[in-house]
Amino acid sequence: MRHAVALVCASVLFVAAGAAAQPAKKQKDISAEVTALSSADPAAAAKAAADLGALDLPAAHEALLDALAMGLPAQVAVPAISALAAHPAPPDVASLRRYAHHHNPTVRSAALAALAAYPSPEARGAIAAGLRDPNGSVRAAAAGAAMRGRVRDAVDPLLQLLARGEEPAGKALAGLADLDLARRIGDELGKVPDAALAKCLGAILLRADFGPDPARVEIVRAIAKIQDASAVAALTDYIDATPKNPPRPSRSEAVGVVEARLAGGGK
Repeated sequence: MRHAVALVCASVLFVAAGAAAQPAKKQKDISAEVTALSSADPAAAAKAAADLGALDLPAAHEALLDALAMGLPAQVAVPAISALAAHPAPPDVASLRRYAHHHNPTVRSAALAALAAYPSPEARGAIAAGLRDPNGSVRAAAAGAAMRGRVRDAVDPLLQLLARGEEPAGKALAGLADLDLARRIGDELGKVPDAALAKCLGAILLRADFGPDPARVEIVRAIAKIQDASAVAALTDYIDATPKNPPRPSRSEAVGVVEARLAGGGK
């Protein structure tokens, strides 16, 4: 018995000694990428930013944060922002919020898109504020970020943009909608352009995760109140995307609305 114990102890000591003898894992040298990030050549700097973002290393992340803090030209800031958000960390939010106010709309759009990866109240507030940007492409980026980040504070400004007929706002609302929000959107009839409202409600119908079916029936009925041709188009898209079997009351109701509208020569 003592001999067996001695053998086990010897084996453990041998393994431990072998592990201690192994050289420490060598850290990747990122000095070339860090140097290139501040290069006067925008293409080289942008590539360095992308390369650093591909590395899940604290040092690479810190290098991107430092470069953004020092200030980068727009053509480098955009890939640097995307690279930073590839491995989100709480300290990033302050930097991204600053870039969300950059003079260049492309940079603002990139910062707002990146903020969708951060669940903090500060990030969500910046996204909601971006919906009031004077540039349409920036508002569209903020709308997309609101949808991806599930920013509920963005609902009211998104509804205001939908009233202006802005399609990205409708897409974002459709992505955020639960039954209560879908009902609220349907109640915007007369306040929102018919085509924008029909597309938004139609996009909700097409979501595989929206339901149960009685909720979809409500959306079909809300679309049926819209007298524009866009309502027929939205319901037709839903019919085409939904199998006949198993029977779904929402689909049957949509078919009835479309057939009645077409038979009556209506829009």
